[in-house]
Amino acid sequence: MKKSILKLKNKLTMVRYASTLSIVVLVLLVVGCQSKYKYKVDRSEHAVTIHQDSLIINIEIVDKAIIHVRKEIQGTQESTLPDYVTILEPQNVAWDLDESEDYITISTEALKVLVHSDGKIEYTSKEDTNLLSETNELTFIEPNNEDGHTVSQAFVADDEALYGLGQYQSGIMNWRNVPMRLQQYNQEIAIPFLVSTKGYGIYWHNYSLTDFNTPQNEIQFASLGNVQTKNNTKEIVVNGEKEDVASHISKEEAAKNIRETTFTPTKTGEYTFMALSDNNGRMRGEIRVTIDGDDIINYSTIWMPRRYSGKKYLEAGKEYKVVFQNTGAKIPGKLFYNEPDYNKTVFSSTVGNAIDYYLVRGDNPAEVISQYQNLTGKAPMFPKSAYGFWQCRERYHNQEELLANAHEMRNRKIPFDNIVQDWFYWPKKTKGPEWDKAKYPDPDAMVDELKALNLKLMVSVWPEVKNERLEAKYDLKKIKSSNYVDIYDEGVSERFYRMLSDSMFHKGVSAIWLDGTEPEGVRDTKVNTAVGPYAKVQNPYSLLVTKAMYEGRRAEFPNERVFNLTRSAYSGQQRYGATSWSGDVEASWEQLSEQIPAGLNFTMAGVPYWTHDIGGFFRDSKSINPSFDSQYTNPEFIELLTRWFQFGTFSPIFRIHGYVSETEIWRYGQEFENTARKFIDLRYQLMPYIYSEARQVTNEGALLMSPLAYQYPNDKNTWGIKDQLFFGESIMVGIVTEYQKREKEMYFPQGEWYDFWTNEKIEGGKNHTVKAALDETPLYVKAGSIIPFGPKVQYATEETDEPLRLKIYPGKDAEYTLYFDDSESYDYEKGEYSELKLHYSEADKTLEIANGKDDFIHFKDNPTDLVIEVIGGKTESVLYNGTDMSINL
Repeated sequence: MKKSILKLKNKLTMVRYASTLSIVVLVLLVVGCQSKYKYKVDRSEHAVTIHQDSLIINIEIVDKAIIHVRKEIQGTQESTLPDYVTILEPQNVAWDLDESEDYITISTEALKVLVHSDGKIEYTSKEDTNLLSETNELTFIEPNNEDGHTVSQAFVADDEALYGLGQYQSGIMNWRNVPMRLQQYNQEIAIPFLVSTKGYGIYWHNYSLTDFNTPQNEIQFASLGNVQTKNNTKEIVVNGEKEDVASHISKEEAAKNIRETTFTPTKTGEYTFMALSDNNGRMRGEIRVTIDGDDIINYSTIWMPRRYSGKKYLEAGKEYKVVFQNTGAKIPGKLFYNEPDYNKTVFSSTVGNAIDYYLVRGDNPAEVISQYQNLTGKAPMFPKSAYGFWQCRERYHNQEELLANAHEMRNRKIPFDNIVQDWFYWPKKTKGPEWDKAKYPDPDAMVDELKALNLKLMVSVWPEVKNERLEAKYDLKKIKSSNYVDIYDEGVSERFYRMLSDSMFHKGVSAIWLDGTEPEGVRDTKVNTAVGPYAKVQNPYSLLVTKAMYEGRRAEFPNERVFNLTRSAYSGQQRYGATSWSGDVEASWEQLSEQIPAGLNFTMAGVPYWTHDIGGFFRDSKSINPSFDSQYTNPEFIELLTRWFQFGTFSPIFRIHGYVSETEIWRYGQEFENTARKFIDLRYQLMPYIYSEARQVTNEGALLMSPLAYQYPNDKNTWGIKDQLFFGESIMVGIVTEYQKREKEMYFPQGEWYDFWTNEKIEGGKNHTVKAALDETPLYVKAGSIIPFGPKVQYATEETDEPLRLKIYPGKDAEYTLYFDDSESYDYEKGEYSELKLHYSEADKTLEIANGKDDFIHFKDNPTDLVIEVIGGKTESVLYNGTDMSINL
């Protein structure tokens, strides 16, 4: 019989749980007043502390559905790091503590927590249905381990799908059993929050590099590979500016570094893989893993991360040919895997002296994410203009060019709300928020001219500063080995905001594009920050940058809503008025398809606002992408741009962008322009729906873009779907990700669905092949939905005399809350908004309109014209004057 005691190498420095722990050695005294449990148990107002030999387990009841667990070795020094993420103090909720000899039970209104005598914790529903169980296998605390993980907690992975963890380019939707690293990098965003279809979430409270499901096996290759490179230093310089991305020096690879072997699995099922490509991120190269010719990992773009994940179903006893290409890396690379019966969910961090996580309970993913946002903060409302179209490119080269394109967009009557100035607006040989007077002689006048066109300006600013005058003026201390400001220093954080405000907000700029917030430029993780070693706090850098911007702007301009765009994110960042985008992705059908699960897992990590570069950042041969000769004439690129544009229309933020590109829609031919106009118009016509859904994001913690499993977690057919999404509550979108495809196979959950374009009905509970013309993307609305639909406008807040249309999709009862406020200020937080409560009865064929709240429009004095359209039925026009009414349909 295996020993089942805690193995103690050093009681004050290390404890590791054995893989199985039974009750063999009873050397620990039961301490405490009349305790039935075999270990001492202390109860306080909001917590239970268990003294289990040298291990202390503290279980805090934060709320009825939120449990905080912290495990540490007795005598461990308390961490001095601030809690950057959680904001919810323990609530006064009822909970019970029951003890037996072998376990204790903590019960709240929402769940039960069982702590077994071997230290494992199990979570169940109030009805005793298992939600999640810890396992002692791969669970340990080793604070002195300098070569690997210092803390690790494993859980049993059940029959479930797992989502969240941030944004990754692997194309994987369900993270169950998949090994990966949570590390910030261009195109990859680490958010240590996970959501299960079983009705729970885990927030792993550790700021260091974290591995998820660390692989337990390695495929060996006989050869070491050839990693030699021949430098061909070539730098494109125009007027003293380095035009290549991140001042990149291109390299001609002397060797492809391709190795192969055979692999014979011993078990049948889905194997999950992780390739270690390099010890540091790099630019350019190719990593590819094939098994019997099938791509498992295939990644080739400018920015190359360190690790890549993939999966494949393999048969036991069958020999497979494995080919591993790792071009451009400084090491041969390694290929790891987990077997089909891995069946664990494991968080393992490189720095830390305590296991620290939160368990969040909800009946479904929507409730879990809402509860998680109670813990970490809700997302505030953006100005309505932020939900409109963003005209962005790399880049406008001067004030005249930016204004000329803004006027041209308006003259051509292309709706948009925002225009963006990318980098290199600063003086030569510097980097930082300072306008080059030679190119931008009068930024104040430029912004005034844009405002006269009902446009807002966003400007790119990096937390990387290379400007001696600004550094001295604002006393910007940097993290050693880099040019990135030490944002962990509260004084630096405040002065960083002041620098931006002086150069941007005081000139009328509305939003900041916070680029490079990973930050990728800190090469030495052993250097210190204001709060300690960088290695301890490297993942939440972006969180603190957005915090500085949000809190600074709200304090200085208290009634102007904050919108910032940033390339990274972390848990809790949603509360700081920020949207993240997917980084410098390449224009290819593969990368388009990868953006969809990347964005869906990002929003499922509890941060609801996300976007991407429509058309890809690297677009053609002039934009460091040899796949296409010219983005403006190549028919395949234009079709890719069309499908990407359709995806962008139904993303939380709708923004086009491209490197060395002129992205205005008229530059790609009349056919594309017509389709782009159609979808821009549709985005603005859906603005009443989008804005009302955004209110639910703020008020209820809902998602504006979500995978099908968010609404249908018990339907296993939805678990792996990565080319369909929900836009808001009611609209299901299919995205075409293949060239020249004019049909698409889609899964329809149970119920009836309406084709948005034709109003035809389709039965759910199965797959259907649907039409996907190039100027359309498959759109379906759930039966039992009400969609508010506005007129065509040139910008989000443009007023018209046209009525608001309420589209009712019958077949079931329907409810909707239509939301109105001033679109710009935070007065909604004071209750200054209006709501119409809509209820459609399928049995009576009536629509009830009730005045839910009316502290903004005052319908009695400002009646509203409404057109009620029942799809496949009657259309009625009414004037709503604030009095509850019922319309027979």
